[in-house]
Amino acid sequence: MRICIVTIAGHGVGGMQDHTRDLARGLSAANHDVEVITTRHPEGIRDEQRHGVTWHFVDAPGRHARLPFHHPGWLTGSLSLFRQLHAQRPFDVVHSESTSAFELVRRGEHRRVPLVVEYHGTLLSLLRAAWGRARRGGARERLREAKSVVWLLGMHFQRGECFRFRDCEWIVPSGQQFEDTRRGEFMVRSRGHVVPNGVDTDLFRPRERREVRVELGLGEEPTLVSVGRLNVEKGVDVAIRSLAAVRRSIPDARLVIVGGGEQQGALEALTSRLGLDAAVSFLGPQPAEQVARYMAAADIFLFPTVRQEAAPLVLPQAMACGVPVIASRIGGITEVIGDTGEAGLLIPPGDERALEKRIEDLLADEGARKRLGHAARERVLAEYTLERMVERTLGVYRHAIRRQAAGV
Repeated sequence: MRICIVTIAGHGVGGMQDHTRDLARGLSAANHDVEVITTRHPEGIRDEQRHGVTWHFVDAPGRHARLPFHHPGWLTGSLSLFRQLHAQRPFDVVHSESTSAFELVRRGEHRRVPLVVEYHGTLLSLLRAAWGRARRGGARERLREAKSVVWLLGMHFQRGECFRFRDCEWIVPSGQQFEDTRRGEFMVRSRGHVVPNGVDTDLFRPRERREVRVELGLGEEPTLVSVGRLNVEKGVDVAIRSLAAVRRSIPDARLVIVGGGEQQGALEALTSRLGLDAAVSFLGPQPAEQVARYMAAADIFLFPTVRQEAAPLVLPQAMACGVPVIASRIGGITEVIGDTGEAGLLIPPGDERALEKRIEDLLADEGARKRLGHAARERVLAEYTLERMVERTLGVYRHAIRRQAAGV
């Protein structure tokens, strides 16, 4: 099968970026011909080969810098490049990461080539989360959330984006997100499919903890690891405050934070106010190979998000490393972990006291940590491997091709 992936998340750090790279590589490994159209390369490269996949870089960013719109250069460039590649060797199917292929659909290319759109989040979930944060916060937080809502709505309704993909097959990574996506994007139920995210279980794997800690320059003290974008939705401040409480009974406990974002300065200031400068490390964004090492080095992986996550990729990555996880009971997270105590522990979003208690209990019980870590790895191997994701995605492609051939 000849497949074109269109994405504004072709490079950099993030869940959609990881998904794009893993999907492209997995499809190529399954002997399919894959080309990716994405945004400007930071080094100005126009084309390159990675893992048997051809990557093409449009000379434009994906989003407008100051307005809630796709960048016009991306719209015209992605369409032009797709038409050029398709004329040279026709594609069997197009895969749009979120609404990256918006201009292809607006110009009717999906009526000539089957197009599958994969949503990684939903408007309704994001609006609910913004409303909740605004209710809990003060005037400054309400203003910030109001601006966020205006931006979200601007993106959603620009040039009819909210309904343009209605005639396409569509994918969401969790059942919890299915109805919100259907309603928020005005999609047809019968065209929807649930395809859980998959992870590379050879890269994200258990390692000898003492050995990997030596490689990373970490000590033997109890170590918590958090990975993700540093913004108000990810709950990293909850992890930092909980650590301060944990250290009253476990004074050598430390927290390693991998990732960057607009809240890093505020989180560093919070760390200093709590007297935790020596106990919290901000490592910034790291390549996937290094992220996997930090996960495997952890005693506990923390994911205290307050966002309505569809299916965060970082969670099965940590679970694949055989590490016990503590995460918020929100969005699609429960589908990844299952019931609390099976393959991880769940806490109410934003509940510092609950997180503190879970951390203390797990650090005091090595047997429970080993049991949860083993169960987490087994759950990923059963449901969240890269191979299963690729197999299920190919099934959706075939369905889209048959439907278009039948004219329905």
